[in-house]
Amino acid sequence: MKSYHHGNLKQELIDCACRLCERDGYTKLSIRTLAKESGVSQTAPYRHFETKEALYASVAQDGFNKLSKAIHVDVDKKVNKKQIVDMAIKYIEFGLKNANTYDLMFGTAVGNFAEYPELLESANSSYENFRSSFSQLANDSDEVIAFKCITLWSMVHGLVGILRKAQVVADNSMVNPEAGPMSSAILIAGNLEDHLDKVISGIIEN
Repeated sequence: MKSYHHGNLKQELIDCACRLCERDGYTKLSIRTLAKESGVSQTAPYRHFETKEALYASVAQDGFNKLSKAIHVDVDKKVNKKQIVDMAIKYIEFGLKNANTYDLMFGTAVGNFAEYPELLESANSSYENFRSSFSQLANDSDEVIAFKCITLWSMVHGLVGILRKAQVVADNSMVNPEAGPMSSAILIAGNLEDHLDKVISGIIEN
């Protein structure tokens, strides 16, 4: 049985849950499996997570915190387009590297984020830094900036899913990568920075 520091048990459990989620997918994550993997009693996790959704919320919050850290830009300094491109690349890299956690973060397993204030704050902060950074480059009204920013975020978010599929196709010798939209996806994956630079420039200027 593993030994845990009493005062850090909740964080130890969250760390373990994050590993399990990424290894096996969130659908296989439960309080029972968490207790078994952590080497604690079956009742111990319930002191910190009353339901499986509460456990999911903690894992999703950890994911948003890590995403925020990965894409963070210091908005107190002048922001340039390359930083936005780099931010988008890091966002995509996070989604590809942490696919199972990403699915939990943006899926429906956690219903109403408002029921988990810390999760809601973490999710909002990752987008807010994205919006604040982009707003320095767009000389528009707040309404137009909001529209442009959500358009850019949607595009980057969508690319995560498309590039994940492209990875599967590229690794499958039975699939013709030159057929259908995957040929374009694979092309984009091979020159992601240039693609994002063009898309971001278009969104800013239009």
